[in-house]
Amino acid sequence: MYPLKPVMNQNVVCEIPSCMYTLRPVCTFSFDPKAFTDSKTGISGVTVDPMSIEIDNLLQKAENDELRMLAERQQRVLQQLAELKNEILSLRTELKLNAKAPVQSSTALKSKAELKAEPINLSYLQDFVVNASPDYVPYSLLALKNLWKNRLNLHVECFTHSTVPKLSDEALNFQNAITNSGSTASNLPQIKVTLIWKNVGAYTEMITSPTSYVPICGEVNILRYLSRCGPSEFNYEQQDNVDEVDSILDACYLLLNKQNTKQRQQILRTLGSKLGKAAGFGGAELSLCDIAFTSAVKQVQRTVAKDINPNMAKCMGRVATMVGM
Repeated sequence: MYPLKPVMNQNVVCEIPSCMYTLRPVCTFSFDPKAFTDSKTGISGVTVDPMSIEIDNLLQKAENDELRMLAERQQRVLQQLAELKNEILSLRTELKLNAKAPVQSSTALKSKAELKAEPINLSYLQDFVVNASPDYVPYSLLALKNLWKNRLNLHVECFTHSTVPKLSDEALNFQNAITNSGSTASNLPQIKVTLIWKNVGAYTEMITSPTSYVPICGEVNILRYLSRCGPSEFNYEQQDNVDEVDSILDACYLLLNKQNTKQRQQILRTLGSKLGKAAGFGGAELSLCDIAFTSAVKQVQRTVAKDINPNMAKCMGRVATMVGM
């Protein structure tokens, strides 16, 4: 092969610049016995690595800083605990001073006369549509119409959906009763109710806004809604036993919507125990629970007829006499 000329000449001389100061080699500087003194023993001439000394100093400083921060944090925690203790002691003293003060209710319940004197809030009144099945007639609408006849007019119009070929006898009787009930004063506030017979099963639904289809499902829940909109003296939330009323209304809702006969019988027994020997769930006065109970039992009477005790039948007869159900 042909020879190649060397790339680098071996006789090149590197000139060291003289403009910088010179340093001794690190190894010689680090391990010079005469250059250092041991900080622990004080003996000079001991071979010590300065980097190790620097690391030890940094570690010692970090440890001291950490201990100092921990002590400061502990001091702050102790101070906060002392302040909390003083606050608890002051509250304890204040509670002892106020222990004998009478407890007053934040909202005093109004009497029946005061509630009856309150005018109906017209902004709450809104026309609505009710979809109900002919097999589950919403008798509570007829009860409210007759109960409110001196305070609020429920004007009901009935229509039949194309999916319902024929109305049952109960539905026809109810329709005649609610559309031909006694006249009311013309100056009373009015709510227009459009009742449409439709195959919705036991889930009677109420629609207040046709644009946003958000129905209120269940006849009992419709009763709850109307009791808030109607006259104040018939609003069960103005009473002191709201929780008990809600539990009875929930049981009436389950009585309607449970398809199992044994479950319905169990719920009916529960309602019977709540009724006891009283004339009604609200005592001597007709209550929303009496209306919901009577309507629910009439709709499922075919399956629970044997479980209706005499006092339940008496309560239902009382409701039918007072509000024409």
